[in-house]
Amino acid sequence: MSNRPKRVNPRPSRLQPRQQQQDRSRRTRVLIWGALGLLVAVAVVIGVAVADSSSGGDGVETGFAETLGDPLPPDDDTDDAVGLLAPSFRAQTTQNTDVVDVITDDGTVRAIGFFTHWCSHCRAEVPRVSKWLADNDVPAGVELVAVSTSVDAGAPNYPPSAWFEREDWPGDVLSDSDQDTIATAYGLANFPYWVLVDGDGLVVERFTGELTEAEFTAFMDRAEAAVA
Repeated sequence: MSNRPKRVNPRPSRLQPRQQQQDRSRRTRVLIWGALGLLVAVAVVIGVAVADSSSGGDGVETGFAETLGDPLPPDDDTDDAVGLLAPSFRAQTTQNTDVVDVITDDGTVRAIGFFTHWCSHCRAEVPRVSKWLADNDVPAGVELVAVSTSVDAGAPNYPPSAWFEREDWPGDVLSDSDQDTIATAYGLANFPYWVLVDGDGLVVERFTGELTEAEFTAFMDRAEAAVA
């Protein structure tokens, strides 16, 4: 009798097809979860890119903004907006997500300035006005409101939040939306752009173009004269 083990012809296992099916199912689940993970990663990258384009880092470059009331007609040589009710608006500031309400008919006279970071005249006027405000008091009963609008991340002097901070602009600067909601409602045509609104919310005057120090002083005198 031989001690050699008997040679047995191997039989196909009945479990083999089931094991193969389980392996295929496991590979399918791995592929599905991998694809889902890739989609999530892409979504995160897109979200970060969008956030960076609107926030510019620490500041809020474009944000939430809405207006209340009828829009003013576009600014032109024959200004039909004088005497019309200026729309109220609310917007975030360039330095944080706080929302500021500007109610135009609340009894306060307002000088509302619209600036954009890529405009050479704005880049000359903002530091000039900032220095004037550091050396002089805004007339009693008058509020100066600055709006950053028409933001373009691919244009010079971006981001505007850093620009206003660098120029030591006092107080808040409001960020318009990426659709320029506030500027459009005020009929902006060129930069820089100023709108003087009396305490009843009515437009006193509008004008565009860079102001000298003397011209800005005269503008503040007219704002003071509008105080009831």
